[in-house]
Amino acid sequence: MPIDCEDQELLEGFLTETTELLEKLDDDLVALEKTPTDTDLLNRIFRSIHTVKGASSFLGFDLLVRVTHKTEDVLNRLRKGELLVTSEIMDVVLEATDLVKTLVADIKAGEIVDREIDETITKLIPLLSEQPQQPQPVAETVEVPSAAAVDASASATEAEQPAVSEEPPQKDQTPPASAPMPPAVTAVAPSTAKKTAPPKPVDKAGDDLSDNSTVRVDVKRLDDLMNQVGELVLERNRMIQLNQDLQGGNSDHVLFGEEFGKLTKRMNFVTSELQMQVLKMRMIPVEKVFKKFPRIVRSLSRDLGKEVDLQIFGEETELDRSVVDEIGDPLIHLIRNAMDHGLETPEERLAAGKPRTGTLVLAAVHEGNSIIISIKDDGRGIDTDRVGRKAIEKGLITEEQLTTMSQREMFDLIFLPGFSTKDKASDLSGRGVGMDVVKTNIKKLNGLIEIKSEKGMGSEFILRLPLTLAIIQSLLVEVEGEIYSIPLSSVLETLRVDQRQFHVVGGQEVLKLRESVLPLIRLEQVFKVQPAAERDDFCYVVVIGAADKRVGLVVTRLVGQQEVAIKSLGNYLANIPGIAGSTILGDGRVTLIVDPVSMIDSGEGSAAGR
Repeated sequence: MPIDCEDQELLEGFLTETTELLEKLDDDLVALEKTPTDTDLLNRIFRSIHTVKGASSFLGFDLLVRVTHKTEDVLNRLRKGELLVTSEIMDVVLEATDLVKTLVADIKAGEIVDREIDETITKLIPLLSEQPQQPQPVAETVEVPSAAAVDASASATEAEQPAVSEEPPQKDQTPPASAPMPPAVTAVAPSTAKKTAPPKPVDKAGDDLSDNSTVRVDVKRLDDLMNQVGELVLERNRMIQLNQDLQGGNSDHVLFGEEFGKLTKRMNFVTSELQMQVLKMRMIPVEKVFKKFPRIVRSLSRDLGKEVDLQIFGEETELDRSVVDEIGDPLIHLIRNAMDHGLETPEERLAAGKPRTGTLVLAAVHEGNSIIISIKDDGRGIDTDRVGRKAIEKGLITEEQLTTMSQREMFDLIFLPGFSTKDKASDLSGRGVGMDVVKTNIKKLNGLIEIKSEKGMGSEFILRLPLTLAIIQSLLVEVEGEIYSIPLSSVLETLRVDQRQFHVVGGQEVLKLRESVLPLIRLEQVFKVQPAAERDDFCYVVVIGAADKRVGLVVTRLVGQQEVAIKSLGNYLANIPGIAGSTILGDGRVTLIVDPVSMIDSGEGSAAGR
């Protein structure tokens, strides 16, 4: 049913605060399981649930109150030392947290769904009626059965309406160790479960409750932005004055040229600073994505029967919001791949002379105008022989192709659609879509992915992503009169060469560059540009690369380096091979931006357009 809230601003405030608390809660609960003696952490978790309970009670969200109240009682017993932190208790608390997320998501969607919550509450109640681990004052144990007793009656009357005031203390003076109580609740649960299927909290664990349409900005950044806008206004006024002097004939042309040159430099400086400030406002820490992985790794390790130590570095590294929103799915696939395929079971690790617990490292770092994200494990590594056999079995490659493949090309086979080393598909993997999705999504971000692996020692997947998808440094080149833009991040070097040095090997033009053979691609053939009547023997080769792949783009001349804003070509022209977008030059001409990744992929085999 729709939410009836008189104060919409109050509701939005509740959702904002609750979302922030729940985003951090998963990470805190997993950390608590590893450090159960951390009282500060436990108190922070308790306060988070307590705050959600109080706010939801004030707004009348009854289902949310019931779940958070029971969870709070369990956490309170952990705080007092009446219960000890165990994996079993954390399973129940995490399940309750997932249910809270589901209920909050319903509220955010604008409707209250009558969800089945008794199954989760039934798992919490025995934790409230267990005997304390150590003696506690009687006054502290009196309130424990109150929650259990009242919730038992509330469960029995669930079909009517859940009450917010669940725990009138004056009515609950029964002894704390009431043995029949948990079975009584269990007997009621099946009848209520028939009405609605219980939610699957595990599926909700990775849900992002945050509002992706907003970005929280530091006030200092807003102040810096305001200062730059002020500088821009001053330069605008100066430009208006110069124009008025010129139009009125009151300006000396020599003096005007000098003043206009100064103004141009100032405008260039101010707009560059303004651009940087706006980009910084869009930047958010990659922690937004990383914080969900401790919970995911915990769940997967328990499902797979593996012991895994997840180490996270560089979560404070900032990335453009548009990129952060897109890298979540690829990282989840890579984490699951490392857990399922990479890391061994404790018994296998001990037999191989390794520690029982496997190590999974997730790291992020800035490098120039890119961010590098690495997923590294110390597992079994990639068996290229097995990968090759599976690829042949699935008809993805032939025996002849396999014999000529390098190790890097063997690694790249795992990205092919339909490829999997699993003989039988499971809920986790085996359908051959995971790594294909990874490469597709990374390519969509104009990023690159590289694999390093040693059999028996582990694997590392390295993602190189642009800091922003809006503005890039580019190299402008001319191809028979047409201007193209090549992202500078992919340019390794430029050469002026005599075309008589080119050779043809297997139908592919190549150039011997130092000690290696460089495949060549003529952009005029890729984009069907009409060649000039007279051709010079000399041309320029722009060497682009990704990981250890290298390709040379043959162009007529180099125009220069320029910062350009990427513009979309629209849905109709979105899938043109070799084109990543477009930009507008200072003279108003539209220039196409070359897609280095697709050029490198096509240059691996034969030149595109032939």
